[in-house]
Amino acid sequence: MGYDTSFHPVDTALVEGRLLPYIAGHGDADGIDDLIARAVEIRKTRFRAKAWALGTLQAARDLDGVGFDPALHVWGRPFFIVGDGAVADDVRRYLATPSGEVDALAREMIGRLDPALVSRVTPDEGGRLPGDERLATGMSMPLRILRGAALALRAGERTVRTPDGREFEAAELLAAEVPFNLLTFAAALLPGWMSRGRTWPTGLCADAGVAEGFDSPAELTGPLRAQFPDLDWPLPAATITGNYTVGGMVAAPDVVAERARLAGHRDRLDCDATELRKIDEAMGTAAAFGAAFCEATEIYSGMEGELN
Repeated sequence: MGYDTSFHPVDTALVEGRLLPYIAGHGDADGIDDLIARAVEIRKTRFRAKAWALGTLQAARDLDGVGFDPALHVWGRPFFIVGDGAVADDVRRYLATPSGEVDALAREMIGRLDPALVSRVTPDEGGRLPGDERLATGMSMPLRILRGAALALRAGERTVRTPDGREFEAAELLAAEVPFNLLTFAAALLPGWMSRGRTWPTGLCADAGVAEGFDSPAELTGPLRAQFPDLDWPLPAATITGNYTVGGMVAAPDVVAERARLAGHRDRLDCDATELRKIDEAMGTAAAFGAAFCEATEIYSGMEGELN
């Protein structure tokens, strides 16, 4: 099976302050409902922005000299961002744009390619999102199940039952499933960059025999490990090890230095320039947001229409 790779700014303050305590069973059952509502709105913004990106793809196929790169502008950057400027600023603008007001920002992006192209592009209307309630349920259910596992363990119970009636060993579920599902939800609030194949930075550095400064994604489970020390927590690897995996991570204070380190190795990394650009932009956005950075697989999937 191939890899749908992604590169993520990670708001570790949110992870440590809100998400991990929720999973651990602290606070009320509705304690992250505000984050879920925010994630639903951003999902709709992302969806509408990508509809414009796909519409631009269709229009640009018939034109010469338009600097539209599908690998970057559709299956690369989050939302629909065009230009060589401060990509992080455009991410902020989309995050602040309600889903019903995306069209004006998307048209601005098309105008950056070619002002004459704006009148020729219409958004791709082929896809449909579920309603808000179904979106909220889909986004929040993994965290709610993990919280249920933590609460079961605190109550001395061995298993946790999901809303559809399935039953899981609570200890196994909590120990194995937190990093990926936590990152998936965090990425709904601060989207990452899409890629495909063996393009993750720790793998590229390993193949080239160059040093990198990534650590394991322990920040995504640390407080839980302390509260549930008797669980058989796996030793997280500081790289991608398979599908549906969170790989190497760079703490927020170290992102600027690690970005510079990777840039210094750029000519030695066996990877398409666009993919290296995605890594660099994602790290630059992480630095601009004061966020950590990590690599992952299967957070997004172009084949399944799960775009960023």
